[in-house]
Amino acid sequence: MGTYGSTWQAGGYAGAGSVASLLGTLQGRPALVCGNAAGVFEELDAAKALTMDRDPVVFGVNDVGMYLHPMAHWVSLHGDKFPAWKAVRWAHAKGEETCLYHTMPPFEADVMWEALRPVFALSGYFAMQIAWLMGARPIILCGCPGMQAPRFFEATARPEFGYGNGPAGSDHAIREQLENEMRRLPEFKAAVRSMSGWTAEFFGRPERGD
Repeated sequence: MGTYGSTWQAGGYAGAGSVASLLGTLQGRPALVCGNAAGVFEELDAAKALTMDRDPVVFGVNDVGMYLHPMAHWVSLHGDKFPAWKAVRWAHAKGEETCLYHTMPPFEADVMWEALRPVFALSGYFAMQIAWLMGARPIILCGCPGMQAPRFFEATARPEFGYGNGPAGSDHAIREQLENEMRRLPEFKAAVRSMSGWTAEFFGRPERGD
């Protein structure tokens, strides 16, 4: 685990840990952040078609990382699940591909985003945040609609959680945090696009040349 003595500042954020060597390394390249909503694979294909001439970088979020190939970065706020997810990826004969694993304490991975404040409450938005700090432009959300929707492995949506637009208090807090951060950092918001859902309304949809 990294030391809190190793601090950094970038893109309106500050934190600690051994991440300084990654900051700004994706300048000029699009980041395709793949969440877990149904339709993520089709949205990824469409986003690739829009950005292929700019060498896009794929970020996998949580479960979907088991099935993405190629993938450069695998991000989760639930870092304790990486060993099981990694085993499934290997079982699908994609374990030969190298990617970096990103999480936050108390979990451990290749890249530890220690003391990052504020950090988004959803792993998909956390991945978006990492792509921003790494300098990627644009950042295109695939399978991250920010609303109640089935995950790619489910027949129906979770009734108790709406990823920002459900009835639970946690949903209200998730959306409020995102809106507040984008208000604080309008240049961050301007760098993000989304392929579907409420986030496409909030950030706008990608176009060739973004």
